[in-house]
Amino acid sequence: MIKLIRIDHRLMHGQVVFAWTKSQGIERIVIIDNATAKDDFKKMSLKLSKPADVKLSLFSVAQAIERIPKIKALKDNTMIIFSNVKETHDFIKAFGSVPEINYGGIQDREGASRFSNAIFLTPEEVQWSKELKDMGITLYMQQIPTAKRESLNAKI
Repeated sequence: MIKLIRIDHRLMHGQVVFAWTKSQGIERIVIIDNATAKDDFKKMSLKLSKPADVKLSLFSVAQAIERIPKIKALKDNTMIIFSNVKETHDFIKAFGSVPEINYGGIQDREGASRFSNAIFLTPEEVQWSKELKDMGITLYMQQIPTAKRESLNAKI
């Protein structure tokens, strides 16, 4: 069962490992990230940093799309993490609508506009986010579970 879908350019870090997994009762983390799927060192680092009692799967977007039936059938409380809006958009378009997506951390870059203290989106990312919103998905910004939840839908 998918409990949380999150976009965070840092993928799995302290906030994810400790705050979100505990608050949501996460038993499995699925990371969908093209760059990480090709990087053996990054994959090894992520496997070492996960909590001992949490399972970890790591796929490229194409690999994850091939596994959609298995992902939908997961019995574990699952968190899916993406590093960027484009790959989230591409996967969700294939996966089908989900109730909500947590925008947790997207770094400031040239051409990006600030939407919160941790969310900076380029015009292309705003467009992909609007397409997700148009699918009926609630997009919200929240770094940690105890922080105030802010609507991204209202700002794009």
